[in-house]
Amino acid sequence: MNFSITSKILLYLCLVLMFAIPLPLFAEGSETMELSLAQAVETALENNLSLKLSELDVSAAEGAVQASEATFDTLFSADLGYGESETTPVSVSSPENQQQSSWNAGLQKRFSPGTAFDLSWSNGGIETDPSLYLFDPLYSTSLSLGITQPLLKGFGSEIQETDINSAQSGLAATSYQLKSDAADLAANVKKAYWELVYAHQNLEVLQLALTLAKKLRDETAAKIDAGKLAEIDIYQPESEVARREEELISGERAIGVAEDTIKLLMNSSQWLLPVMPKSVPDTSPLTPDLKQILENALASRPDLKALEMKIKSDEYQVNKAENATLPDLSLVGKVGIGGGDDTYGGALDASLNDSDTQWQIGIQITHPLDNSLAKGQLRQAEAALRKSHTSLELLKQNIRKTVRVTVRDIELALKAIEATSKTALATEKRLEAEQIKFDAGRSTTLDVLIAQQDYSSALSAQNRTKVIYAQTVAELDRIQGLVTLPK
Repeated sequence: MNFSITSKILLYLCLVLMFAIPLPLFAEGSETMELSLAQAVETALENNLSLKLSELDVSAAEGAVQASEATFDTLFSADLGYGESETTPVSVSSPENQQQSSWNAGLQKRFSPGTAFDLSWSNGGIETDPSLYLFDPLYSTSLSLGITQPLLKGFGSEIQETDINSAQSGLAATSYQLKSDAADLAANVKKAYWELVYAHQNLEVLQLALTLAKKLRDETAAKIDAGKLAEIDIYQPESEVARREEELISGERAIGVAEDTIKLLMNSSQWLLPVMPKSVPDTSPLTPDLKQILENALASRPDLKALEMKIKSDEYQVNKAENATLPDLSLVGKVGIGGGDDTYGGALDASLNDSDTQWQIGIQITHPLDNSLAKGQLRQAEAALRKSHTSLELLKQNIRKTVRVTVRDIELALKAIEATSKTALATEKRLEAEQIKFDAGRSTTLDVLIAQQDYSSALSAQNRTKVIYAQTVAELDRIQGLVTLPK
C-alpha cells in the first residue's frame, strides 16, 4: 500500500513523539507540572514577590495616614516628685530644712481650626522650720486652661488637615498602583505562558524537521548503494541532520528559559519540575474599536489614577507651603483658679469656694526676616506639583501611542495568521512534490532539503503568529488596566 508524503510525515511525527522527546519531560515515572493559563495567572497574582512588595507599600501608606492623624491626638502628661533641702541660714527668715512635694497632670489637644488647648492641674506642698508662710505646711492647688489660636500661619482646617489629606491621597495612589502592578503582572504571565507554548510547539517542528532530514539521509544512502547517486551526495543530508540536531538542542534550551520565566513570575516552589502547558492560543478574531479602547484606558488605567492622586497630594503640600510663608501670629489666652491651706483638703476647698483667680490675653508674633526655609520649601512643593502634572501628560501620551500600536498589532496579527497558514499549506504541497520527484530521480537532495526547511520554517512561523496574537490580546487588557482570568 502506498502512503502519501503527508501520511508519512504524520507517521514519523508520531514516532518522534513516542521516542525522540527528551526523557526528562516524558520518561516513565517522571513528574511534570501541568499548567493552564488561568492557573498561571491566579498563582502569580497570589504569590508573586514583586506584587507582595506593592502590597506592603499599601500597608506602609495606611501607616502614614494613621501617623498623620497624630496632630490631633490628645496628649496626657503627669509628674510626681518629692525633695528635701538642708541649707545654712543666711538670715533670720532663711529656712534651714525644707521639704517639697508636687503632683501635676495636664491635657493638651489641637483641633482642626488650629485652636490648641492646654489644661493643667498643678499641686504642691511645702514644709519648713521658720514661719515663712501663713501656713506651715502649705499646700496649694490650681487649675488653668490655656488657649492658642493661630491667625495667619496654621489657621484653618484646610491647613491643619493638610498632612492627613495628603497621606490619604498617597494611600489612594498606592492602592491604584497596586492594581496597575497586578494588571502588568497578569499580562506578563500570559505573554510568558504563550512563549512557553510556542517553545514546545517549535520543539515539535524541529523534531519533525530532524526526522525528515534523517529520512532523506537514509533514502540517499539507499540510492548510493543502488548506484543511482554518487557517494559524495551523502554529505549534504548528513550535514543537514547535524545542523537540525543543533537546532533541536537550541529548542530544548528555549523551553527551559521559558519555564524559568513563568516560574519566576509565579514564585513557584517547583523549580525542578518541567512545566507542560495545557492551554492553546485562542485565535478567535477580535475587532477592537480604537476610540473605545482609548477612552477605556484614559478612564480606567489605575496608574493614571495613581498619578492623579499624587497630584492631589502635591496640591495639598503646595497650599501648606504657601501658608508657611506667612507670619506666625497667634491669639493667646489663659484663665485659672487656685487656692492654698495647711491641709491639701483645705487647699482644694479654697480653690473651689474662695479661689484665687488669674487671666491673661495677648498676641504673639514670630517671623524670620529672610524666611528662607519657607520660601525654599514652597519652591520645592511647586516643582513637585509641576513634575507630577508633566508625568501625567507624558503617561497619557504613552497610553495613546500604546493603544494605537496594540490595536494595529491585533489587526496585523490576524492577517499574519491567515498568511502563514497559506504558506504552511503551500510549502507542505511543495515538499510532497519534491519528495515524489526525488523518489523518481528527477530532484536532488538539495531541492528536498530546501523544501523541508521551508516547510518547517512555515510551521514555526504559523505557530509564532498565533502566539503573537495571543500575547497582543493580553496586552490589550493591560493597556486598559484590566486583570482578566481566562476561562
